[in-house]
Amino acid sequence: ECSFIMISLCLLIQLSFYPLAAFFRPNHCCCLIPTDVQCVIYAGPDQDFVGRELCFASNEDTITIVDVSDKQEPTQLSRSTYNHGYTHQGWLTEDHAYFIFDDEMDEFTKNVPTQTYVLDVRNISTPVLVGAHTGRTGAVDHNLYVVGDLVYQANYQAGFNVLQMQDLSTATFVEGGYFEVFPDGSGNNFNGAWSNY
Repeated sequence: ECSFIMISLCLLIQLSFYPLAAFFRPNHCCCLIPTDVQCVIYAGPDQDFVGRELCFASNEDTITIVDVSDKQEPTQLSRSTYNHGYTHQGWLTEDHAYFIFDDEMDEFTKNVPTQTYVLDVRNISTPVLVGAHTGRTGAVDHNLYVVGDLVYQANYQAGFNVLQMQDLSTATFVEGGYFEVFPDGSGNNFNGAWSNY
């Protein structure tokens, strides 16, 4: 029985499962983890997957959904791409209908305002990118989490931002507030707020 999940993103996404004791072996080899994964017992609108353990992986250039219910044979269910910089991290809405995510490099490399992307995952096998919300600054977004209808974001130099969901089918949010943590500006550099809890 596996009691720990290790995510290895060396070449392609590979979810590997190891007993917790394996991590105490001195010769255990693992890869760096360049992005983030949210795993849930799925309770969303796609009835084919209700009750299954699904992982939503932000994989540098894709959002990949993997069924990990069978730890011996994880199954990739979908892999979604978009005009990206570096797909970094995201979080499901509480109803598991949408995956809201950030791209850590688009503001930096494309010189665009903060972008918060929305992927419609009501059909797990064929997710649809519905759009992106444009923020008030050009700060790089890093980590975000969803509670109720609020998205709590750490956007480096812009600090801690809170977005309220209005219409996710069109990626529409309203900024509910923010807390500035970097007094020297809100540019597209990598200092300031990294995450929030």
